[in-house]
Amino acid sequence: DLEYPIPNPEPIAQLLHGLREDDRLDILHTDNGNPSIIAENIEPSTEITKTLVETLSDGAVLSFGLESADPNVHAANWLNCDSQQLKTALRLVNKYGRERGERGLPKLLPGLNFIAGLNGERAETYTMNLNLLKDLRNEGLLLRRINIRQVEGEGFQEIPEKDFKHFKKNVRETIDTPLLQELFPLGHVLNDVHWETHDGRTRLPVHLSNEHTSETIHGRAGLTFGRQIGAYPILIGVPYHIPLESSSNIMITGHGARSITGVEVGMDINTVTEKQLEAIPGLGKKSAWNLISARAKLRRKETNPSIEAVFEAAQINIESQMKTVLGSK
Repeated sequence: DLEYPIPNPEPIAQLLHGLREDDRLDILHTDNGNPSIIAENIEPSTEITKTLVETLSDGAVLSFGLESADPNVHAANWLNCDSQQLKTALRLVNKYGRERGERGLPKLLPGLNFIAGLNGERAETYTMNLNLLKDLRNEGLLLRRINIRQVEGEGFQEIPEKDFKHFKKNVRETIDTPLLQELFPLGHVLNDVHWETHDGRTRLPVHLSNEHTSETIHGRAGLTFGRQIGAYPILIGVPYHIPLESSSNIMITGHGARSITGVEVGMDINTVTEKQLEAIPGLGKKSAWNLISARAKLRRKETNPSIEAVFEAAQINIESQMKTVLGSK
């Protein structure tokens, strides 16, 4: 029989609240949790979950290692968490952690890990895994990340490649994509995004040079990639240059496979560039140019024309998302 240690909420609360007393600490996240221990000890686990939500920075992820939804795989590998225990743990974390925090992210959400190649695996295993994920989504439970790994070598069995690829493709298309859109909805604002790279996702030594960090490049043509600081941050792309080693708030404008696109909020109508205007939902190249032209004409009469004046002169209606992006700093 499996044994489930009883967690003690008190030392965990003392540790986390103690860490939060240090003003030097900004972002605090955790990583893995044991869903079977949570499910079998719901009362102390509830107190610990509340403490995590109170003390961790928003965007925290508590990853759960189910590994497989197949009972045969569990028996063959002595896995200590079954699907029902997982659901109990997921419900608990969702109940207290899905509220959004000051950076715009849910405070605490679960992650879920699957492993392919374990002993006892069969074609039906992947159907069970996918059906479990569908059950979770039908119940409205949120997952921040679904990690699908492979193990190979002595002590493991050969992975049925076709079934594995089909499972992974289904998860990415039918589970991950809707989750991404729900967790990062269009028009939602994320705060404190740190900008890391230009024109590619790889961080290079040149990105620390003045050529990439100077405020003079702000709004020029190009791509900028960044993330919020955290354990499992989402990659954010913006279709113009932002000085690296800086941070800003963004409004979500689109979704990739496992990333999002955005545009900065709080930009000034009197300094915004054509490329920045093009990135705003509802404006294209033609509208952006019309706004730049209208602003130049208005400046002959006044130094800092209002948003309303510029849009009116360009004969463009101001939509709510445009006001979010072009608000006062």
